[in-house]
Amino acid sequence: MRINGLGCSLVDNLYYPVDFNSSSYRKYSAETNSGAGIITGGLVFAESLEKFFGKDYREIIFEITGGKIKPVRNVGGPSIVALIHMSQVLSDRDVRIRYYGARGKDVNGSYLAKKLPLFGIDIGNYAVTSGHTPFTDVLSDPSFNDEIGERSFINFMGAAGEMDGADLPDSFFDADILLFGGTALTPGLHKDLGYLLKRGKTTGACNFVNTVYDFKSQMENPGRPWPLVDSEEYGYIDLLIADNEEALRISGTENKTDALDYFIDKGVKALIITHGAEDVVCFSRGQPFLEEGIFQIPVSEAARDQIRNASNNTPRDTTGCGDNFAGGVYASLARQKMSGRGRLSLKQAAAWGIVSGGFAGLYQGGVFFERERGEKLEKLTPFLKDYEKQTGIKYE
Repeated sequence: MRINGLGCSLVDNLYYPVDFNSSSYRKYSAETNSGAGIITGGLVFAESLEKFFGKDYREIIFEITGGKIKPVRNVGGPSIVALIHMSQVLSDRDVRIRYYGARGKDVNGSYLAKKLPLFGIDIGNYAVTSGHTPFTDVLSDPSFNDEIGERSFINFMGAAGEMDGADLPDSFFDADILLFGGTALTPGLHKDLGYLLKRGKTTGACNFVNTVYDFKSQMENPGRPWPLVDSEEYGYIDLLIADNEEALRISGTENKTDALDYFIDKGVKALIITHGAEDVVCFSRGQPFLEEGIFQIPVSEAARDQIRNASNNTPRDTTGCGDNFAGGVYASLARQKMSGRGRLSLKQAAAWGIVSGGFAGLYQGGVFFERERGEKLEKLTPFLKDYEKQTGIKYE
């Protein structure tokens, strides 16, 4: 199976642990500053922080951390993290995964170019530009939100802002599955998303889209819906995955029910909305899925309990939980397609996503570094079995 992905790929610098209730964090938080500042659970651009507070962002980081936390570097980004998770849990299948994106000729770019092939990712189309490689400083508080944890992101767009649809070679569309991950952090590609989805359908590919907090749109047009694609282009999306806030902001609605109605009316083929520890809400029109209509399934009790019971001395955070959720959903659909099923189970795919996202809360950073190929799938399987006992949804 051929899987091609584009969208956000970057280096995460993980600051752990940070106290979101501390006076130094609250001083720079959006909650304290009427929406301007670091967004707890969301993303802000470094340039915006510097402009608002009148100081270098590094001074802000130093003040929040007291200069006592040395960041851990990891691979990050809604597209590449989902692709890596797919590669890891499809280690027992014949798949080829290619990433299309842009990086700089710098230390972070070299880090990504070295690491991605180790995860089974083909980077033959990972372009090198004159800009700096995108990176994000991630502040993580593992005790926030009733010991589930939360994180805040400060993003540097860099080379990600230099690529648009015209830069993509024809080979990108030569795939069974096209994955568009967090394109709001790659503005040129985001602007062309509708065209790219349409072209993907002309080649017979499945179009999967997972969203990200669109700070650029929020900053430029506060209170206005975030743009994704034009109304008539939603029908080119075979599966859309968004968290609750992203779904509300894109649809311009105030509750999950209205957001569901919005995307259904726009013609999206299938939809999954996550909302932290709350039930996952799904919708399908049917073909190619077994299910039709709206249904809900719960989070993984086993993963939730392990996160809450984990030792405070064990580095862990919720960075990449959503990206791993998306990767788990996509991996399940790929496995089902390769097994020759006529119709696919969105419910089973969502179960894989729930377990994958929950498992990501048990280690630090969005990407799990395997000691050997297949290790992550081996560790994930007991959680899938527990989830089958919890819900009756078969995982294979």
